[in-house]
Amino acid sequence: MLIDNNNKIQNNSENLLALLMSPHKFINNETQRLGLDEIIDNCKNFYLTGKEPIANSISWAILLLGLNQEWQSKAREEVFHVLGHHTPPTAETLRDLKLVSLLMFL
Repeated sequence: MLIDNNNKIQNNSENLLALLMSPHKFINNETQRLGLDEIIDNCKNFYLTGKEPIANSISWAILLLGLNQEWQSKAREEVFHVLGHHTPPTAETLRDLKLVSLLMFL
């Protein structure tokens, strides 16, 4: 559906999907487009490539917190102080968690 809708829009190189769908010229002036399966495979690669570093970072942070109970307590106190005991974090509130953000870059 998204690929079909994007296919109808002419000269839309504002997003990655449009760039993947646009024709490419080679040295011999031959023009080619990626097939539907190639576009889907490329999108899967971008998605999965982005997930792995984030999962590794979260795993590393959890391991470090498990090994350092003092920092784990400080992080828990910060979360409760900023968010309260029953408020789930959002993208906006995560930036207020300074200590938790610091732990992600250790």
